[in-house]
Amino acid sequence: MAAELNVDMNYAIMTISSQIIYKPSDQNQDPEPDNDHEVYVGNLPLYYTIEKFINFSKKPGPIYSVRLLKGNGGLNKGFGYIMYRNLATVDIAIDMYNGILLNESDINKPLIVQKSLRNTIMMIYGLSQRISIKQFIKQEINLFVLNHPSLLLKFECEDDSKIFLSFKSLKAAQIFKKKLKESFSRYGVKMYYFNDTENWVNIFDDKLYCVIEK
Repeated sequence: MAAELNVDMNYAIMTISSQIIYKPSDQNQDPEPDNDHEVYVGNLPLYYTIEKFINFSKKPGPIYSVRLLKGNGGLNKGFGYIMYRNLATVDIAIDMYNGILLNESDINKPLIVQKSLRNTIMMIYGLSQRISIKQFIKQEINLFVLNHPSLLLKFECEDDSKIFLSFKSLKAAQIFKKKLKESFSRYGVKMYYFNDTENWVNIFDDKLYCVIEK
């Protein structure tokens, strides 16, 4: 039996691509908050409905939108996103839910609740094998970090041809791209945004352990 849900006035549930979304019907009148208002929720029960997820999301405070990723056979992919109206509610939600095991869990794993990484992870790729060029790129990144310490979360991982950076918000990532695009392009280095946490995890087969430096 589907969970009962009192749909808020001017809200709608819609399916867009592989997502079921609950959000304001008119976003021109009610624009979306910044990305730092969003949390990622992982290890959800696979049969969790959008109604259950909305009710779950509302407990810490007022929500702006909810996204649940669709899986196969009417199930979900086990994760979704909550956009809160107030920034303070993000920390409340993380404190309330991260690490708890839902009674209805069908995978027997505690919830992972953290700030969303949507559009805030950037891959810098096309690095030359020349050590001098790699050193120049890293120096440019380090200089940016020194001048903008509040924008970057951390260096994540790197290999011979790529560097991965995680930013505190989409706006911070955009500032980085704008400031360094010209110098990176000079050496054929490009920057690419990842769309969500799922893509980020898949890169390293769930092994997110190679932090280089703060």
